[in-house]
Amino acid sequence: MERFQHLHGVMIGISAEESAEGTVEAVKPGNSHILVKLRGVDDRSAAENIVGSMLFVDEKEAEQLQHGSYFIHDIIGCSVYLPDGTQRGIVEDVYRSPAQDLWVIRYNGKLSMIPAVKEIVNTVDIQKKKIIIEMIEGLIEE
Repeated sequence: MERFQHLHGVMIGISAEESAEGTVEAVKPGNSHILVKLRGVDDRSAAENIVGSMLFVDEKEAEQLQHGSYFIHDIIGCSVYLPDGTQRGIVEDVYRSPAQDLWVIRYNGKLSMIPAVKEIVNTVDIQKKKIIIEMIEGLIEE
């Protein structure tokens, strides 16, 4: 919860491209979530209009991640390679699961899901938008 208490200016919407500016007025804990009060969202009807929206923050206000952790928006769009340099697709989406994230890779028009675990993911270079993986039979559809 402390993470949200320092935010002021945010963007809220279904995507970064389709979002509007908002101002955080208050933050408090809910049962299993955090409640964020935005300026201008003063009643239940106004709040219902933004249910399902995401909260976007400026990069400089983003949480500092631990080594080996990445923001989803940084992973999407990365090219995926084998250690020998053969390209095996591009990350199109990331699914969150209780065990680990699953990276959705498109290769030759087909989608595959790669578990984001150290046994498969060798290297992630966000600056170069490049990921190197160990290929396991059946991991990526040909």
